Order: sequence, then C-alpha cells, then structure tokens
Amino acid sequence: MLDIKQKDNRSITHTFTGEKITFLETSKETNGAFEYIEVFLPPGGEGPGLHYHMNFKESFEVIDGELKILYGKEEKVLQIGETLHVAKGEHHTFLNASNEKAVTFRVKITPANQFEESMRILYGLMEDGKTDNKGLPKDKIHGALILDMQDTRLVKMPFLIKILLNHLVKKGKKKGIDKELLRRYT
Repeated sequence: MLDIKQKDNRSITHTFTGEKITFLETSKETNGAFEYIEVFLPPGGEGPGLHYHMNFKESFEVIDGELKILYGKEEKVLQIGETLHVAKGEHHTFLNASNEKAVTFRVKITPANQFEESMRILYGLMEDGKTDNKGLPKDKIHGALILDMQDTRLVKMPFLIKILLNHLVKKGKKKGIDKELLRRYT
C-alpha cells in the first residue's frame, strides 16, 4: 500500500524504470494556470508512445543530458538549456538520447491538467502491485481513467480501442472508481 508520507512528497519514482518525477509547481499552487515538473529519465529511458493532448500545450527544457523529442514529422535532440514547445494536438514523444547518461528535463503543462494526480495514481498502483512489470495497470478501467485524466491520446491506437477506452472511462466514472483512485493515491 502507498505510504501516507508519499502524499506530501514532491517526487515519485517509477518502480520498474527508475524514472523520477518531481512536482515543482502544482495545479493547486498556480490556481490551474499550469503545472511544472522535473523529470529524471535513466539512460535509454523512454516516455509514452507517440501521443497528443487536446487540452494543453507542453514546453520541454533540458537541465542535464540530452533529450530526444519526436514531434510532428520532426526529431530534435535538445541539449542543456534548450527548449521545445509542443502545441495542443501535436503528435510527440520523448526519450533519453543516451544509453549511457541520464537526462533531467522540465516540462511546463499549460493550462494545468490532472497530470500530477494521474501520475500519483499510476505510480501508487505500481507500488501496490496492481500493474504489470512495465507499469501498465492490470485493471483496464484504471488505465483508461489515467489516460483520460492526463488527456493523453495515443496516435497508433485502433479506432475500436479508442471506443472501448471511452466506454471504460464512462463506466469508471459512473461507478466512482475515479474518485476512489484520487482519494487513495493523491
């Protein structure tokens, strides 16, 4: 079970990959204007598959190491101090450009979304043994709700799976599963 002390902790760590997210400025602290996070991604680490968000834009800034970002039809490797802005609806993903050195980068999500809550839920499920060994929730409703909270839409997802996810989100909200996850992990 998730340690109560973690609720007040500004950082969470992925059980399987070692990725660490630190919440520098939360939605509550900015009155919903933005969320600001710092991500530590181990050598060879990757973000989610190619995806997009319809409700917010993201700005990436490298603090240490090199971050490869695929966006639109382009690919860019950001060095320390460089930034890249990803617009709403733009397909993108990120990964550590190195297999030998970690990368640390910051992301500003504007306006704020439920990113912090969704990641605390996901990482909490990992700690409670409710995910597979890649960190994907075993309960499909949990997975659908997490994607919905963070407005993450995977690009290469078949249409029928998108319909299924929407159904699972509605079912989860109707049963109050979303509220229970928020209560337990945030």
